[in-house]
Formats: sequence, C-alpha cells, structure tokens
Amino acid sequence: MATRKKSNTRSSASSAGTGHDLEKFENVHQVAGIQTAQLSPGTADATHVALVDTGSGLRFTVSLDRGGDIVQAFYHQHSLTYLTPQGIRRPSHAYNQGMHWLYGWPAGLMTTCGPLHIGRGRPDDDTVDGLHGHHSNLPATVEMLVNPDLHRGRSEMLLTMVIRDSRMFGPSIEIRRTIQCAVGQSRIHVYDQVTNRGDQRCSHDWLYHVNFGYPLLDAGADFIYRGKAAYWQSAEQGTAFPSDAALNRMKRARGPLAEHAGAGERGLVVEPKADREGQCHVGIINRRLGLGVELAYPVAQLPRLANWQHYGPRGSYVCGVEPFCGSLMGRDNDDHANADLYLDPGQTRRYQLTLHVHTNTKALERFRRYDGPVKGIA
Repeated sequence: MATRKKSNTRSSASSAGTGHDLEKFENVHQVAGIQTAQLSPGTADATHVALVDTGSGLRFTVSLDRGGDIVQAFYHQHSLTYLTPQGIRRPSHAYNQGMHWLYGWPAGLMTTCGPLHIGRGRPDDDTVDGLHGHHSNLPATVEMLVNPDLHRGRSEMLLTMVIRDSRMFGPSIEIRRTIQCAVGQSRIHVYDQVTNRGDQRCSHDWLYHVNFGYPLLDAGADFIYRGKAAYWQSAEQGTAFPSDAALNRMKRARGPLAEHAGAGERGLVVEPKADREGQCHVGIINRRLGLGVELAYPVAQLPRLANWQHYGPRGSYVCGVEPFCGSLMGRDNDDHANADLYLDPGQTRRYQLTLHVHTNTKALERFRRYDGPVKGIA
C-alpha cells in the first residue's frame, strides 16, 4: 500500500525562524509586514506614512513626509514613546527658524537631527538655522519597499528612502536610509548614509533623538549607560554642578517635577563606554513592566550621548536617549575631539542604529550588564 508523504510546510516555516504554520494563511499581512497609508489628523493635510508590524508585538509608524523618522511605536499594549499634542503634521520650512521646529515636532520613537547642525541654531554654523536642523522637515522618497514572503522562506522586510537637504549654491546633502526588520523579531535596524553632493565643504552634525514616554518611562525606570558625563540644565534654572552621586541618581527616572513646567529641563552629555567590539549598548529598563529598549551602535560613529530629561507636571513627560556626533552645544563652546565635523565634497559618513525591545528576564539581565556608574567631567 502506498504511503502518504508528510507535508514539509511546517519545517519550511521553522527554517524561516517565525514559527508560523504556512498552511493557515495566504496574505503575509495577516501576520506581519509593511503597508503605506495616509493619515488625516484633522489639523493639516494628510501625511504619508509606512505602518510596520514585525509580528513580534512590536509595531511602529514611519513618517515618510518627515525624513523617514519613526513616530508611534508600541510593544503589545504598551506605548514606548512620547507624542506631542500636535501629533504628525506635514513638514514646513517655516519650522526651520528659531525654536519653531517645536511647532511641527511630533516627537515619537526616533527623530533625526542634522545633517548640518544639531541643537539650537548658532553663529558658528555655516548657516544660522533653527533647532536641530532640517532633516525632520524634509520628505523622503521611497526607493524600495520589500515585504516578507514566508511562503518563499523570506522573513526580512525593509524600507529604503532618499532624503535631500539642498538649495541652489549649496549645501547639498543626500541621506540614504534603510529601515530593516524581520518577522518575529522585536528589532529595528536603521542604516544611514550621509553624503555631501555639493562642491564645497560643509559642516555636519548627526543625532538620533530617541524619545521614551509613559508607560515605558515612569518613576523608577532605569537609564542604561556608563562613562564620563557633563551636566546641563535650562538657563532659567540657574547653574549647578552636581556631585557624582547626584549625577548617578539622574539615571533613575523621576515622577513629574514642578520645576520642569514649561521649558524646564536637565540632562547629561555622556562619553559612553563601549564593549570590546566597539559597540555601545544604552537605553531604558522599566522593571515593573518587565520591559526595556536597547540602543546598539558603533561608538566610533556616534561617540557621545545626550540623556535629555523633561519631567513635565501635566502630560509633557518625556526623556531622550540621544547618540550623536559633532557638537550639541556649538563648536565654540565644545573642545571634544569630535566636535568640529565637516563633509568634504563627495564624502560619505555612515551610521547604524539598532533598537531592540526586551521582555525576557534573561535578555533584560544581559542588557543591564552594560550599565554602570557615570563620573562627572567639567
């Protein structure tokens, strides 16, 4: 009697590393994938986005009109980030003057700052523009969108974009961005190439403004990093130079602070200690939720880190963990070896950042091993 062959569909799914039974669905978006859409928030014209579902519980929104930055981000029921009252708006060059950048900023999981400067506009820049540069007010052109195809053994998905910050007579900067994920994995890989397409040297700073909000950010959550640190706070609060013990207490999140009403803020600029492979591992852990977000990146690309803290008393409750290169406070006030950066004509600088959500107890403990004390520097 003839024997019936067993289906190898399940083993094919296992080889893709997803654990899905391929016999039980036809459309990959039933389990994961990327879809593009338009959002109509009611406060402005529709904005173009890409909705990414990794199938692991991690899902996020990429704002295609705002430099390919990541706005909403959730792990299962928990928001990972802070969102401003205005939400996602269409970009505008009107927001490139002074502090007007804040009118259009949606916050979200990752805002890119640069490419010419970061921080407030300063006279030591080639052009005196507003807060944090142009990137998040520039549209991205999608060059490639690849969805997973589990039935053919492909679990990866990616989105490739081009963003240009240019004008007649220069500067002319091209940013090529790829966001890559895989089905069943709670990781976001960001790869950026920043190239000077002009014919003159131009200044360059680059910062990933990674923002954490409630419920991931809450009193008692721990910031994970170690190294040398310099303290700063808003000018309205005066000048203070905390002890090392006080600096290390800042690594545990506070509840809302009355002194952070309005534009009150404080933070650390850290020279983080990397592992033996030259990788930094920084981020946040909320022990109560059993949830953490790790940022991993090469320290040679992004040698410093800002930990911005704004514990506003009525909803504006947010902290940033912000790897950067160049100068956040201005070259004239910064003697760090990496402060004075430029791009020559045709030169490219490459950056990569991985955001990894942890919920497993062992994974959280492994991540916590990268934590350590900070020591104050003048």
